Amino acid sequence: MLVIENIVNDNPTLQRYDWPLVKSFNQLDTKLLNFINNSREEKKRTLANLVRSTDSHGAFLNNHLGTIYSYFYGYPDSPCYLNSDVDLELYIQEAKLILEFSFIHEWLKIVEAPFFTSQKDAVSHLKHLAMKNSGILHELFNFIEREASKEAILEFLRLEVLRNEVVDDEVALIVVGLQGNMKKVMVSNLWDECGNGNLTKFHTYWLRQLINSLLDWNNFIRYRSEKQPWFSKISSNSFNSLLFRPQYKFRAYGHFLITEAWVEPHFVKILNGLERVGLTQSDIQIYFSAHTKIDPHHTKEIITAIEYQSPALTLEEIREIVIGAYQAIEANLQQYKRVLNYLKSF
Repeated sequence: MLVIENIVNDNPTLQRYDWPLVKSFNQLDTKLLNFINNSREEKKRTLANLVRSTDSHGAFLNNHLGTIYSYFYGYPDSPCYLNSDVDLELYIQEAKLILEFSFIHEWLKIVEAPFFTSQKDAVSHLKHLAMKNSGILHELFNFIEREASKEAILEFLRLEVLRNEVVDDEVALIVVGLQGNMKKVMVSNLWDECGNGNLTKFHTYWLRQLINSLLDWNNFIRYRSEKQPWFSKISSNSFNSLLFRPQYKFRAYGHFLITEAWVEPHFVKILNGLERVGLTQSDIQIYFSAHTKIDPHHTKEIITAIEYQSPALTLEEIREIVIGAYQAIEANLQQYKRVLNYLKSF
């Protein structure tokens, strides 16, 4: 348990900044507001008309889902922050569900995941999948490591902060509804995300250090609202499309398994890229260097918890975990290829 003195005296310098770095809510984007106010059938027709253009469809889905998810986390950029508006929440919820269906089933077009007849076979497949999939050795991270300009790497760091800024909240949402070993390992993961009770060791505090050393607080807020490309939101949106849906709690677990397994091989290459362009300060590198040591253990925990889960998972529950893993791969591949092309322009 926490020692009271550690609460009283734990007030590091960068904790004075609000987190995440968001503007207070002002008004909804006009396109999103129009979509929210449309009838259910009109919403579906709008999306059906976009399906023919992968990028237009993707931009519409990812920009609006990114906005909606920020509202559900309940930070100051939410129209529901300290404000009870049942009608507005109902409208947003309907829009969210329709956008999510189109995102998962019409835009991502996830590869069909295999069926398994036993928990043991599923675990064996997940162990292999986590270590052998097309996302691990993606060209994006070779580019960061060997070729990207300093300006391109700075842009990549901005996108990494935005992707990971509420990872502790995301992990907290996975915990809900799990039992036994699976809950135990996710609580352990959350405790690590929260610095084992030390604010300076919160993983999000390391992102504060990165911004403070390199990216500038005020400029970062403007970047979010004015410059963040839509395709940098795909991975987060994919994860969030599962986290807020009770029926997808096992999919969220499988999704997280894959992205945790990728951290160490990806972050080693990011660190090599940072060294290559002279971004060697500890405050810049700490988020990445620390995770190369932490996340391989988390990956083993997450898989082991499935293997030794009791009571045994049903075949349907196992199937959901596997589907989530395949969704993570497809969503991140969609993001990586677009981010790679984007960074090559710097």
